[in-house]
Amino acid sequence: MQLPAASELEWLVPEHDAPQKLLPIPDSLPISPDDGQHADIYKLRIRVRGNLEWAPPRPQIIFNVHPAPTRKIAVAKQNYRCAGCGIRTDPDYIKRLRYCEYLGKYFCQCCHENAQMVIPSRVLRKWDFSKYYVSNFSKDLLIKIWNDPLFNVQDINSALYRKVKLLNQVGLLRIQLYHMKNMFKTCRLAKDLLDSFDTVPGHLTEDLHLYSLNDLTATRKGELGPRLAELTRAGAAHVERCMLCQAKGFICEFCQNEDDIIFPFELHKCRTCEECKACYHKACFKCGSCPRCERLQARRELLAKQSLESYTSDYEEEPTEALALEAAILETT
Repeated sequence: MQLPAASELEWLVPEHDAPQKLLPIPDSLPISPDDGQHADIYKLRIRVRGNLEWAPPRPQIIFNVHPAPTRKIAVAKQNYRCAGCGIRTDPDYIKRLRYCEYLGKYFCQCCHENAQMVIPSRVLRKWDFSKYYVSNFSKDLLIKIWNDPLFNVQDINSALYRKVKLLNQVGLLRIQLYHMKNMFKTCRLAKDLLDSFDTVPGHLTEDLHLYSLNDLTATRKGELGPRLAELTRAGAAHVERCMLCQAKGFICEFCQNEDDIIFPFELHKCRTCEECKACYHKACFKCGSCPRCERLQARRELLAKQSLESYTSDYEEEPTEALALEAAILETT
C-alpha cells in the first residue's frame, strides 16, 4: 500500500482557520553557569551578566584591605561556585579553591594560576609593596591600570604623607612643580622648559595628589624624587634669570622688603594665602589674617554700602518726581 503525498493530506486545523504568530522571544535570558558549554546554542541579542546564583567579576578599583577570610563561610556565600567562571564545587573539595587577595573571593585553579601582584589597597593603607596571590582576572586588571593615575592619596589616606618620608618629599616637589608650570605657561621664554616638564606624566605637575601604582612604586624605590627634583632646580634657575617671571613675584606686605621677591614655589620661606593666593614670608606671617584679604573684604563692604545708598536715594526721589508731575498737570488744567 502506497502512502499519500503530504500535499494530499488534510490537516485537522488548517492555518487559515486558526491564524497565529510565533510567540515573541525575549531579548535576553539568564543562563546557568552549568550550561556554559552550550552557550553557542543560545543566540541572545544581549549577554546577561550572570544570574541569581553567580555573576562574573567586574573590573573595579578596591581601596580597602579585605579582612582575613574564613574559607568555609566565604565559599558558602559564593554558592560553592568559582567567582571567575561560576563552576560549581562540591563542599568536600573547597580546599582546592584559591583565594584572590585583590577581589577577596575564591577561584578555581583554571581561573587562578597563582599569579602574584602588588595590591593597591595594601600600598595605600599600609605602604606594603609585597606581592600577593591574585586571580587571572585581577592580574589582567592590575596590569592594565598600572600607569593610570587613579589614586588620590589625600582623599584615601592623607596620613600616609606623615608616615612615609619619601612620599612627603615627592608631594612637596609636586607642589613646587605645580606652581612653576602655571607660571611658565604665561612666559614666552620658557617653551623649552615646559617641554622638559612634559617628560614626566602630566598628572605629576598638574594634580597634586593623584598617583598611579607605577608612581608609588617609583617613590618607594627612590626613583621618582630625583627626577622631580631635577625639574625644580631647572625651573628655579629659569625664574632667577628671567625678567618676565621675576615680574610675577610677590613683595611681602608685612616687611615690605622690595629686594626680596618671593614666589609660591619657594616653600622653604614662603607662605601662600589659601583664599587670595598672595605670598608672604613664613617668618612674617606668624599670626593674624591676610592683609590682601582684609582689603578685598573692605572693598566689598564699601561697594555694598554704596549700592544700598544709591538704591535708597533713588527710592526717595520717586515720590518727589511724582508730586511735581501732578502739580504741573493741575496748573495746565
